[in-house]
Amino acid sequence: MEIKEYDRLVNVEGNVFLSCDMGNIAYFDIETTGFDRECDNIILISLGRFIDKNKLSIKQYFADTLQDESEVLYNFGMDILKYDKWCSYNGIAFDEPFVKERMHRNNIYFEFPKYHVDLYRLIRPYYKQLGMERCNLKTVEKYLGINRKDKIDGGISVDLYREFLKSNTKDIKYTIMLHNYEDVLNLPKIHEFAFKVRNDKLLVRENCITEKQKRYLKILLKKNNVDLNIQFEKISKKVASQIIDYLIKGEKDVEKFDNIINGSY
Repeated sequence: MEIKEYDRLVNVEGNVFLSCDMGNIAYFDIETTGFDRECDNIILISLGRFIDKNKLSIKQYFADTLQDESEVLYNFGMDILKYDKWCSYNGIAFDEPFVKERMHRNNIYFEFPKYHVDLYRLIRPYYKQLGMERCNLKTVEKYLGINRKDKIDGGISVDLYREFLKSNTKDIKYTIMLHNYEDVLNLPKIHEFAFKVRNDKLLVRENCITEKQKRYLKILLKKNNVDLNIQFEKISKKVASQIIDYLIKGEKDVEKFDNIINGSY
């Protein structure tokens, strides 16, 4: 296994940095040998952490062989122990369950951060209004004017890693590492963008909560003495239905409601 570390300047507006609690978030992304988390391996993880307001430290854990996966996972797990929040792009659907399954397969006990900030899920309800054709990572980066040195995508990195295992060519290895490094390097700027989108009162999310749902939800919250600090117009019909259902059943766990809201799109 190889570990590489870098410190890079990342300028984020001060009020956004504080509002999003960026100083206490672990930004991460993974590369794998495929999409099957039961059979495929994690071959690279990049972890980004702010060590100062504008300085992001990025640490990469690269598996020089498939057998290095357990070492990659163990070191990554140890480094994020102190974090109760991690942040990704579409990681609720892919990265988190993949890491959990591979930790399990490698018999590694891993205490996961309690909260997952998935930037894809924050931006997804608004991307059409913003004029984007898609909501994948590179489309959002392009929209923000972010220029990457890396020219590959995750699918190509799978083929490149197979080639690396045969040839042990350093240029191939660093091509894969650059791709994953830039994925994480750009997450804080996308986080800043997502914060602004979510707080833009002129933007109306897709499948927005109905007026009828909003009125009923407010009645139930008051009746159950539950205080949710939310912008009602920013939640979806589906989420509103879930919370209403839980409240009818007597559920009052604010943390649970927050997780439902933050994990939806």
